[in-house]
Amino acid sequence: MTEPRTVRIGMISWAHVHAEFRARAISEIPGARIVAIADDDEARGRAAAERWGVIDFVTDWRDLVARDDIDLVMVHSENAVHVEQVIAAARAGKHVFCEKPIATSVIDAKRMAAAVRESGVDGTAAFVSRFSKEADRVKAIVDTGVLGDIIFTRSIIGLAGIAEIGCPPDMVEWMSDHDLGGGGAWIDEGSHGIDLLRWLVGDIEQVSAFTANRNKPDLADEDIAVAILRYKNGALGEIATAWSMNVDIKMRNALELYGTKGTLIMRATDPFPLVEVFRGDDDELYRGWTVPNIEPAQTEPHDYSGWAPHVHHYKREVASYLDRVAHDQRPFGPTIDDGVACLEVISAGYESAAKGGMSVPINS
Repeated sequence: MTEPRTVRIGMISWAHVHAEFRARAISEIPGARIVAIADDDEARGRAAAERWGVIDFVTDWRDLVARDDIDLVMVHSENAVHVEQVIAAARAGKHVFCEKPIATSVIDAKRMAAAVRESGVDGTAAFVSRFSKEADRVKAIVDTGVLGDIIFTRSIIGLAGIAEIGCPPDMVEWMSDHDLGGGGAWIDEGSHGIDLLRWLVGDIEQVSAFTANRNKPDLADEDIAVAILRYKNGALGEIATAWSMNVDIKMRNALELYGTKGTLIMRATDPFPLVEVFRGDDDELYRGWTVPNIEPAQTEPHDYSGWAPHVHHYKREVASYLDRVAHDQRPFGPTIDDGVACLEVISAGYESAAKGGMSVPINS
């Protein structure tokens, strides 16, 4: 059997703190290495290169994209900057991994998807919430059909705030800038919730939303948002997100799925994360609530036990991604097209909020 090749990675920007999480993951996973780092903030980028033992650093990301010793490019720049970098990387023949939201407008997102498709490379949207062991188990349970037809969903996802969870000051600054970030809690944390719902239930065709700023007077955009969703399969859903949560670990990702045969509740970021399942089965042996004991699969080629429960999914994401890249198993993860679909829901939500909550259809 041919041994998988070493995956050579170029990383663009440390503007988003998730670059640090993924660099750590790469350093712990055999068969991958960061070849070069580019950052227009030279001090920030050089410091990252030194921390992770990367010799080659450039201030112009175009120099990184042009290299012939890079297999894939990971983009962690400001949201509004993704579009130019992803398109250039794809056209240079590089696979692309892009932090979510992949863009700040649907038009830009579709341009990115077109460039990836036309170049024949793989484009991955970094929807890391799919990779928590709790979400992984939820997906497996839903796919068995044990819940029946899902008819209603509820999602609550958010943070105490960007600064409050300890993000670097430069990240707080650009994420508070409407032009660079694209919005507030709805586009940021809401993207995670929307992607999970699409992954588990299906595409969303209609949105009615409200946004407000209740606790962040220095923020130009919303710190809370609530939306009602209609799925293409006829199910309905709610999603609420915030940048002003006052809760134990300063973040929350909770999900409820109500089906014709059962109910599932996921608490992925509680102090003690868990999944609960209720089955209304005719068989008394299986009727009632159960709490699956979620352990990592024996086949997982990595150990994430040293990672805190609310960030372990970054290592699981990167390990899955790199394994698929090394074996050319496409798609390597959630696709750029998933990023486009998510942004269509985000955009419709903002349009609805601007119209006082009027329902807005999603025109894919």
